[in-house]
Amino acid sequence: MSEPAWLLTRFYHTVINCRDLDESVAFFRKLGFDVLNDRRHVTWPAFVAGLFGLKRARGRGVLMVLPSDPDGPMLDLLEWLEPKAEFPDPSKVGETVPRILAFRTQNVRAAYDDLSRQGVRFAQPVHTPEQALGVVGTVCCYDPNGNIIEMIELEPGVRHSRANEALSHNGKP
Repeated sequence: MSEPAWLLTRFYHTVINCRDLDESVAFFRKLGFDVLNDRRHVTWPAFVAGLFGLKRARGRGVLMVLPSDPDGPMLDLLEWLEPKAEFPDPSKVGETVPRILAFRTQNVRAAYDDLSRQGVRFAQPVHTPEQALGVVGTVCCYDPNGNIIEMIELEPGVRHSRANEALSHNGKP
């Protein structure tokens, strides 16, 4: 079997569509992100529409990164001016499947306390599952665009929750 001629090398960035770019930048700053590149006043070249399979594309953007992971994946916050992006209906929270971004977090309980004091809305307080999962705690808040931001703290040395192992022992999480 021959080697492939190409491969994906790393996760680069994810686009988060924003109702209000400035409000979203302020929210992600609360989570500890820094602005890497401010593109609020850049005129998008015509080829951008074709890249995304659109007839036209115009917007404002800001690239953000975690200072603790400067070469890691970026958040590309975009406020679409043309065409306009659609967002979940806030009155239907709890009734529609959410869009979720998950972040490994150091001291998830302190994050919950601090962000709650700053007015960030959470789905519920920090959840601490049984120890077999390898999860210290997890909590989810809402960004200004209706996305869920999951913050998860894992036991030292754990790459992901041990859901398979924990469920196979007792049949419940």
